Amino acid sequence: MTAPTAERRSGTVVRPVRAYSASHLSSGELLQLAATIPELATHDPVDSALLASLETNAPELQPQIAQEFDPARPDRRYSLARSGDLVIMRGDLEAVLEKSQLSGKEKAALVRHARSHRRRGQRLLGVATAKAAGEAQEGTALKASDNFALQGFIALSLESRSKAERVAAHNQPQWVRVPLWPLSIRVLHWLNVFFIVTLSVSGYYIMNPAWLPAPPPVPDESGFTFGWVRLIHFVAATGWLTMGLSRVWLWFFSRHKQLRWRAMWPLDSKESFRGLWGTIRHYAFLDKEGPLYITHNPLQQLSYTGLYALCIIQMGTGLALFGLYNQYNGIWRMLAYPIHWIGVPEVRLIHTVLMYVIWAFVIIHIYLAVRADTLERHGGVSSMISGAVWLRRGAQPVDGPRVD
Repeated sequence: MTAPTAERRSGTVVRPVRAYSASHLSSGELLQLAATIPELATHDPVDSALLASLETNAPELQPQIAQEFDPARPDRRYSLARSGDLVIMRGDLEAVLEKSQLSGKEKAALVRHARSHRRRGQRLLGVATAKAAGEAQEGTALKASDNFALQGFIALSLESRSKAERVAAHNQPQWVRVPLWPLSIRVLHWLNVFFIVTLSVSGYYIMNPAWLPAPPPVPDESGFTFGWVRLIHFVAATGWLTMGLSRVWLWFFSRHKQLRWRAMWPLDSKESFRGLWGTIRHYAFLDKEGPLYITHNPLQQLSYTGLYALCIIQMGTGLALFGLYNQYNGIWRMLAYPIHWIGVPEVRLIHTVLMYVIWAFVIIHIYLAVRADTLERHGGVSSMISGAVWLRRGAQPVDGPRVD
């Protein structure tokens, strides 16, 4: 959330830090409910901060004027405001939570987030809604049904003016959630992580059995640890091959263009070459900002395409080594041809070197993904969990429409 503030007293300001929604409402809609007051010309610093935050973070939502308003009292730490056929309860989170309904699972998540904000010394403004009872009438008590539903809370921070100004200076405009990666590719991504780790650990043991200490000797038994490790390696390899075939199927039949085979080669125009050069300059710290892409930038996509090629070779060398065990079968004999051409040691060496190359890519990939989450804030790691990236409102990606 960006950082509009309202003055509380000399040198001190109120700043909304976060809008936590416990329902289907967006953070902007929650702010709109919390900012429902009798009149826009308010001198209350909390109201002013909420209105400023709504204007900055959700400019498409207009502030609502309460037709009826019952302010908070010492014996009731929340106010009631009527807007249309809705009554909005706003006040101390504990008081609002006591008077509203929320499922056990949702309440546990809300309490956990609330505790985190309280540890930072922030005040939590609870927001709940209920259907209004009867027509709005001036001079009568505001009535609502007893079924208040908790919508969430707004975390407010009381800060020095200088600190708030520093936060505002470094804060970015509103961010927009852009759905990108479907469930299919996210599942394949994390399966890929599992199979690569399993194959690497078991493969290293096959290459160097002395890597792990030998199990204690058992009388009359020779041990079968190596056999179990080989079985794990072969089962994981079968899973990895199956996953690879699933990815090939997505190349040709996915309805998402970022998953189709055409996306594997991004250099198809002068603009794409300019984007590649701009990305290289940005990664080399020659330019502060690089071209903005919703999906992979050209440099990323070329590296992923190269990784796919390495994985295909890795699968081929693995099948060639496995095929040696049954040279009477025509299929396995054909898969083992690379060994007949260059020899077993050479194929094993290629298979091992490719494992190290893939792990070098994994390390760089993790670094860049975490960097994207922490510095660029686009959601590198989180996008493979949630399926979406975050872009600034008004941004113009090279590979997509303007973000509004």
